[in-house]
Amino acid sequence: MASLILVVDDERDVQNFLSRLLRDNGYEVVTASDGVEAMVAVEKHRPALILLDLQMPRDTGTDFYRKMHGHKEFSTIPIIVVSALAGRHVAVSKGVPVLNKPIDEEQLLREVQSALARTLTWTA
Repeated sequence: MASLILVVDDERDVQNFLSRLLRDNGYEVVTASDGVEAMVAVEKHRPALILLDLQMPRDTGTDFYRKMHGHKEFSTIPIIVVSALAGRHVAVSKGVPVLNKPIDEEQLLREVQSALARTLTWTA
């Protein structure tokens, strides 16, 4: 069974690009346009991994990140930040991978594989 990844980004082009890249590499994908939609998607789908933009309307990626880590049931879902926002390293914990936009496909896929492998190790 393919791992389900939640892509959270307010730019439809970025959502489509990441979704296609991930699906082409064997992953299932759901998307959200902001932190509010993302929390609904997490509760409904329980993704194995979240790709998160930081600058979004309604509920920023940083707000969503804090809510996720404050929620006992979801705090172990790994997050990879994908953002062009300056200062993004201070918005999340040091252990969270932060990738730049424009996105390097190979680097993103390596980070996804690594994060999912760590999750499997923790749950085994």
